[in-house]
Amino acid sequence: MEHGKQPQIRLEDIKTLRIKMPNAEGQTPFVEDAKKILAAKARDASADTSALEREIDQLVYVLYDLTPEEIQIVEGAAK
Repeated sequence: MEHGKQPQIRLEDIKTLRIKMPNAEGQTPFVEDAKKILAAKARDASADTSALEREIDQLVYVLYDLTPEEIQIVEGAAK
């Protein structure tokens, strides 16, 4: 890619993404953790919400049935 150029994302690329949506009951833990994060940040913008964020990460790993090896890849890429 040339300097200053933006990557091109094609609709065909997006259609191949594997996006899972939990049912309403399965969404509850995500929603509850997100509410806790938002409340903590509303009280103190610098509040440490990393434990709640890790809980959400774990929920996503379960949702996508990730193996420990796949989790390592994801977590390594996040650094």
